Amino acid sequence: MKPKDLSPEEQRAAEDALILLPRSIRDKLDKVAIKLHLAEWQALPMPDRGWLRDSPCESDEEIEAYRDHLTALVETHCGKSPDRL
Repeated sequence: MKPKDLSPEEQRAAEDALILLPRSIRDKLDKVAIKLHLAEWQALPMPDRGWLRDSPCESDEEIEAYRDHLTALVETHCGKSPDRL
């Protein structure tokens, strides 16, 4: 599924279902300076996507923990390190 093929309502529903990257995740990715491709996101198991959505990413410690956990998830499920911004 590609975001450009969806109506705004369908895109919101796909983000809510964690099929597409929600805005909240994209904001966290900016904080941790990681570029996560859609295929990488979709390779992650649903519980991990939920963890990434729900985990805090505000303080320096939280940002570092989030970055480390995300990096480990991508390495485990995609076989490579995520791209850095």
